[in-house]
Amino acid sequence: MATPFNFFSLSRRKQWVAVLLLVLVLFIGFRVFQALTKASRAKAPPVNAVQIKTSELVEVQPTSFNKVLPLSGSLNPYQQTLVSARASGEVAQVWVREGQTVNKGDALAELSTITYQAQVDQARAAVSSAQQNLALAQQDYKNNKELLDAGFIAKMALQRIAVNRQSAQSALVQAQQSLVIAQRSLNDARISAPIAGVVAARKINVGDTVGIGSPLFSIVNDNTFELSSPIPAEQIGQVQVGQSVQLHTAGVANEFSGTIERVNPAAQAGSRSYMVYVRVFNNGQLRSGMFAEGNILLSSRPNVLSVPATAVRTADGLSYVYVVNNDVLEKRAVTLGERAGEQIDALTEITSGLSAGERVVRLDLGVIKPDLKVELLNDTGAAQATEPSKDNTAAKQGLITKIKAWFAKK
Repeated sequence: MATPFNFFSLSRRKQWVAVLLLVLVLFIGFRVFQALTKASRAKAPPVNAVQIKTSELVEVQPTSFNKVLPLSGSLNPYQQTLVSARASGEVAQVWVREGQTVNKGDALAELSTITYQAQVDQARAAVSSAQQNLALAQQDYKNNKELLDAGFIAKMALQRIAVNRQSAQSALVQAQQSLVIAQRSLNDARISAPIAGVVAARKINVGDTVGIGSPLFSIVNDNTFELSSPIPAEQIGQVQVGQSVQLHTAGVANEFSGTIERVNPAAQAGSRSYMVYVRVFNNGQLRSGMFAEGNILLSSRPNVLSVPATAVRTADGLSYVYVVNNDVLEKRAVTLGERAGEQIDALTEITSGLSAGERVVRLDLGVIKPDLKVELLNDTGAAQATEPSKDNTAAKQGLITKIKAWFAKK
């Protein structure tokens, strides 16, 4: 049968050892209790408070309310041309390269002109010969006319001479037309810019042989661009020629503007949308082919209270927002007006329920209860540091003092 443990039967030394072991066990248990309490508080934050970042709030202020319609498309040169060969032959000179600016009429390239120059010289000689033949025919007609008037020849002889004179005149006209054609071919051997702009493509080099119609250069005028964008049939009635468009594109810091110049009256097959054409003046940073996005300004009203559409909730046919009022979350019913656009965060007009200066939660934070205490966080998600409670610290110190005093009495 086991003998019961008797503390007082131990020697003085063993009693002190037992007391020290008991103190050590109690101290370890107390520290474990502290760690568990701290961990439970970290895992279970108070249910009567909600944390909201300052970036998740928007302050309601009266501003200009612009109703817009989104559109997008590529920037294409308003004026561009493909320069093709109007004569055939070997390329003798090329004076421009891609990216070079040219004016209307500037020389771009030249074909070999040896053959064309010879044809011009030959045509000029034919004209000179025809002119001489016509002069002789006219002189012959004049002499025979005098003989006819004097009665030395018959009228039939003068008619044959008149026919010869007419043939000489026709031969001269034909020679002159041949000279025009030859001169035109010689001029076509020199390729000039039909418009002012920038050389976008050069397709020939010296020594190449080209035929009539061969593409040689592409020139674009980058002073003005045109953006074409489809607009749904349900919204095309709001679009009018002359409306302003605000645009932006990747790689260009500043926004730029355009004007609706044309609206296609026929819908596109399949999509049933209508093409809208926007004229855009180059601000010096735009390039052909850039993809741009923006909005058509449909209407503008000043001093309108509005919030992002993401801030508005709807339940049971009623609209409401969450307002931070004196650091407490308040559910506020509101009356909605027009919506500025189709974007998910487009501004929505508030006709009643809010006042200027109030702060509204702009994002959907899930299911949250109103009348909760609000703890504001900075943009990094960190709350303002707080000092430990003095009451809790004093209580812990008092407990430790009492434990030490009890062991000292024993």
